[in-house]
Amino acid sequence: MKQSRWAALALASACAVHLYADPRHVDARAYLNHIKYLASDELEGRGDGAPGLEKAADYIASGFGTSGLEPAGDNRTFFQHFDLVAGLSIQPGNLVTFTTPRRSFALQIGRDYELLSTSSDGSAAPLQVIFAGYGISAAALRYDDYAGVDVSGKAVLVFTHEPQENDPASRFDGSTNTAYASVEYKAEAARAHGAKAILLVDDTAHAPNTDLFRRWLRDPQAEEYGIPVFYLSRDAVQQALGTSFSLASASRQIDGDLTPRSQLLTDLKVTAVDHAAKVRKPVRNVIGVLRGSDSSLQNEYVVVGAHYDHLGRSARFSMSPNSTGQIHHGADDNASGTAAVMEMAKAAVEARSEFKRTIVFVTFAGEELGLLGSSYYVQHPPVPLEQTVAMINLDMVGRAGGRILVDGTANAPSIDDDLKVAQKSSGISLTALKGSPGAGASDDASFSLRKIPAINFFSGFHADYHRPTDTWDKIDAAGGAAVADLALALARQIANRATRPEFVETVQEPHGGSGAGTVSGYGPYFGSVPDFADEGQGVKFADVRPGSPAAKAGFRKGDVLTSFGGAPIKTLYDFTFALREKKPGEKLEVTVMRDGKPITATVELTNRP
Repeated sequence: MKQSRWAALALASACAVHLYADPRHVDARAYLNHIKYLASDELEGRGDGAPGLEKAADYIASGFGTSGLEPAGDNRTFFQHFDLVAGLSIQPGNLVTFTTPRRSFALQIGRDYELLSTSSDGSAAPLQVIFAGYGISAAALRYDDYAGVDVSGKAVLVFTHEPQENDPASRFDGSTNTAYASVEYKAEAARAHGAKAILLVDDTAHAPNTDLFRRWLRDPQAEEYGIPVFYLSRDAVQQALGTSFSLASASRQIDGDLTPRSQLLTDLKVTAVDHAAKVRKPVRNVIGVLRGSDSSLQNEYVVVGAHYDHLGRSARFSMSPNSTGQIHHGADDNASGTAAVMEMAKAAVEARSEFKRTIVFVTFAGEELGLLGSSYYVQHPPVPLEQTVAMINLDMVGRAGGRILVDGTANAPSIDDDLKVAQKSSGISLTALKGSPGAGASDDASFSLRKIPAINFFSGFHADYHRPTDTWDKIDAAGGAAVADLALALARQIANRATRPEFVETVQEPHGGSGAGTVSGYGPYFGSVPDFADEGQGVKFADVRPGSPAAKAGFRKGDVLTSFGGAPIKTLYDFTFALREKKPGEKLEVTVMRDGKPITATVELTNRP
């Protein structure tokens, strides 16, 4: 699941525990057993394109078949196949070489460094090197590694993590990493200051693990932040620096008084070249249907879904820096939602006569890489999308602890009454807090963008989010089963409605961000929604919010953004960084491609609604 805003309906739960043998309710023990397997070491974190994800798909399909669902995937199977970009492979020509007036020191990929981010530049020109501390520019914390140095056109040498990481009195958190510790943030800050490349080394609070470099050769993973990021062996870099500059001393000094020590490393230059190609891997959505009992309504559909992929052994979107190679178990995110869908399917089959419309149960791959599975589903729907009346999504529901959040009712206010009825049969008391639009940062967004009412259940973020410590033993099985019962009761209500729930357009931008680069939550308001499944040059708009600056400028769904305020846009990260550098009230030229022709208009950015 991607970080996002979750405000809407707070559900205070009595968390009724369904340990009795009623097949029409979700059994907490069966629910937890699914999570134990899906989050086990055997499945290695269910990374997209990895063997563990394929084992999970087979397991879910077997469960659907045993429950009595009909297969609704390709060729009368439970599987809907598609390909995604799962990483990058090394191409000839990668190079990191430090030079001084007296010598040259070459580093070897897979031994001395790995790529965390690539660019399309491929320039081999030597660059001056600026030591820029932790690569952080944080006015709110009165700390700026970029103050007083000009890094434009140069390489920046920066530490991983953040200063005073273990100091509870620090202006930084001191007990857990803030957003400033992420590679994405460091890339954004370096780009904003004009740097050409980032040379990343471990700060002295963390022991380097060069085994990670060799693992990267076997299973390459990297992002396209629009600036190359080379994660280097600290010892190798120190050897290149010689006695002219001590990384260990600089790290200790910054941690000691929180004063940057940024400086030009005189006489040192680096030639750093990145060459990589995208690696495509086949993955599968898993889809089964329970045919509706009413012949006049069974050709209308309610989709119940959850994503079953997670981060695998990759640290691409991990909240634990330098965790490459560690299994990110994903028990809550999102084995919990997957287990709920599996048990909801079994309970629904036992009460099939109670569902007048057809229920489609689906688990999505590719969510962690940008909602790719649900995007593929709505672009290649196994049942008619125009006959799909609603979607119910479960993403991280395993730590309810007496409370569950529900999102999306602002786009479908008539579902409020269905929720209240559903609550009565689930043992969960419901308190409604209005005002949240749909199109969050989970798979419900793919349906909301198609004007399909989409409701998402979510039990909240926690300290183990996107970390290897998200393990099955921390799951609230009784609470998760109660949430599954509530979601199934809601599906029953929507399936039996006399009329379809109406989708109500909102003018609000979805808030928050994601590891995949959701363009929201930072900077001014533009009003586009990116098509995460598009892999072409530029950023394709999956939607443009009514009344937004983008809409007022005449931009619309399907346009491909290629230039923003004079900055070329090739990737979603380019757009993210370009937008964050602007301010509300700024007017700028924006160019999109439409039907093969460029269209340029002036946009006035605003504050977010």
